[in-house]
Amino acid sequence: MRSTDPDLLKEYTLKIWHYKQGEVVSLMVHLGDRLGLYRALAGGGEVTSDELAERTGLSERFVREWLLGQAAAGLIERSPDTGFSLSAEAEEVLVNDDSLSFSAGAFIGGFQPERIEEMVNAFHTGIGVTYHQLGKRVASQVDRMNRTWVGPFLLEQVLPCVDGLVGKLEAGCRVAEVGSGGGITVRALAERFPASTVDGYEPSGIACSRARRRTRDLPNATMHQAGGESLAGDGRYDLVLALDCMHDVPFPDRIAAAVRRSLKDGGVWLIKDVHCSGVFEDNLKNPMLAMQYGYSLSACLLSAASEEGAAGLGTLGFHPAEAERIIREAGFTSLRKFRLDDDPTHNYYEVRP
Repeated sequence: MRSTDPDLLKEYTLKIWHYKQGEVVSLMVHLGDRLGLYRALAGGGEVTSDELAERTGLSERFVREWLLGQAAAGLIERSPDTGFSLSAEAEEVLVNDDSLSFSAGAFIGGFQPERIEEMVNAFHTGIGVTYHQLGKRVASQVDRMNRTWVGPFLLEQVLPCVDGLVGKLEAGCRVAEVGSGGGITVRALAERFPASTVDGYEPSGIACSRARRRTRDLPNATMHQAGGESLAGDGRYDLVLALDCMHDVPFPDRIAAAVRRSLKDGGVWLIKDVHCSGVFEDNLKNPMLAMQYGYSLSACLLSAASEEGAAGLGTLGFHPAEAERIIREAGFTSLRKFRLDDDPTHNYYEVRP
């Protein structure tokens, strides 16, 4: 295997993800043009997300996410009192289709047409679609992106950060994962710790079918087509995992309460979620911030807002303050947040009853 220079590898990785951010922001430009958001911003005045939603007849929550993403991309202006505006130059490029500088019409989005329709509909209704409804392509893509992070990386770098956890898994204990997707973690744990039993809870039939195929040769692995709210409430589990999914679920408070009921007194809830702040300005140092807002509108927020009354957290919604609120209100008393050098994208939470 060829050796790599760590600094050059980081530089190259950042470069390639800048291109991916461009793809996502391109879709957000398409939505801004198609939904009349840029035109409604024209004129130089400052508006709030509520005002823009009223002008356009769109969902305020989705409009707000779009505005923040556009501000993160530097395409619109945002003032400290949360007002948004379009500069004269931006108006020329994004609104004035008589101008030689007009460019918004060239942005048609980088996603399948049906996905764009789902996003457009969510802007109008405020209701997204479930992970299952996002289809096989998304389930496959998530699998490919997560394979290393929720397999070898989890086993080798994350689990050892929780004191005594690896030893307990080796001796044999009961484990559950909520939002287990295609079952990569379920398989990795069941294979590595044969004395332990691992239950995966995944509401998407598409993802759950993938997981069942992936784990069918492991007698200590079981998949349940159900959400995390369906966890057995009898204190049976020594470990529950929620890896990069709390910001995606419609009701994270219900998940937290179910996890609390399902854990033994000495059990651990291990959470992995996006590293971010609840303050927009604090997130601006993140070079991929605009892309994350775009991903939220095209996947995470769609899922998180897929039911009436949902919390609608979205990609950047499970920040440490919100995480602690949800965890404490569920009845947990011990919370430790930690970071890993090799994973700058996520926060990890060790939660105990």
